[in-house]
Amino acid sequence: MYRSTSRRIFTAVFTAAAVLGGGVIASGTAAAHPGQLACSTAPENTRDLDLPGQKPDTKVIVENCAEISDQTWAYGNTTIRWQMLVPQAIDQGKRFTSFKVTSRLESRPTPTGTDTVEASVTCDFTAQLNASLANSTGLTCNPGSLFSYKLYWSIDSTIVYDLEGDGAGPITWQQGGSPLRWYEPLPEGV
Repeated sequence: MYRSTSRRIFTAVFTAAAVLGGGVIASGTAAAHPGQLACSTAPENTRDLDLPGQKPDTKVIVENCAEISDQTWAYGNTTIRWQMLVPQAIDQGKRFTSFKVTSRLESRPTPTGTDTVEASVTCDFTAQLNASLANSTGLTCNPGSLFSYKLYWSIDSTIVYDLEGDGAGPITWQQGGSPLRWYEPLPEGV
């Protein structure tokens, strides 16, 4: 009963933190790299969007982060931030017909093994991107957390966006995934 209750509490706390702004939960001491999310730095995770007409061109930055916490829980998220690439916005109207992020929690049995999608969620951020010309805090899409024993974990994501008025239709943008995270037991007596 204790383990089941602990899992429900951890999942509820993690979900609440993600919903309230993507807060980071400190890792347990048995994580491979305790206390930090491992985040992607891939160049393909940044894109400059050339918006039509007088709408401000926009830079979008995507961060895929994963961690092992509480000794055996894998979790992570995809966070997007954006900013204008021009000093002033002449047309502040609708910029996106749609902007959806799919964040995937993936596992593999070995560092060089094949990824298996264990959890996935799609977040629709269209309204938020249209409401604000910039967001340095970011919006977070969280696929949840899973029991991680003896697996390697990462977060991967895909964005599908459609620029208002450009006539190009939806564009699919695949991001580089987070570094692998794994559970590493502490030696006896520690």
